[in-house]
Amino acid sequence: MAKDDHEVDHQAAMKRTGFWGRRGAGCLFYARSTGRFLIAMRSDMVAEPYTWGTWGGAVDGGSSPEETVRREVWEEAGYDEPFELVHVHTYRHSSGFVYENFIAVVEHEFEPALDEETADYMWVKEGRWPSYLHFGMVDLIENVPNLVERVKAASPRP
Repeated sequence: MAKDDHEVDHQAAMKRTGFWGRRGAGCLFYARSTGRFLIAMRSDMVAEPYTWGTWGGAVDGGSSPEETVRREVWEEAGYDEPFELVHVHTYRHSSGFVYENFIAVVEHEFEPALDEETADYMWVKEGRWPSYLHFGMVDLIENVPNLVERVKAASPRP
């Protein structure tokens, strides 16, 4: 499917579900060296502006959620170093929209190169989340109350 076809598909999904695409995927980064998570503030260029959430986007036809996260990490955070992905939660909306949540495990904190979809970022300890969380982020932390333990269990230190 060509890029223009993806845009048409995503726009049609927006009309049906209220979400950009039928499926989405994204992540929080987790730095092993500090035990902190990198969270993104959405810009006024996207829905739910000025709320804190994951780095992510629509899953294009033929792509997996993991491929989507790897693409979005590069596009939205400018991160091009190796990282592990740990799937932690699936958000299901009553409209049929599904969003796969991952943790991108990195060794050290870094400064992301933000694109137009992200207004700001913050490295935080679990439980010290900033105010005005995106509803998807609220769903994630309510359904996975101990993200650090989930990450450590799935991705033990080498």
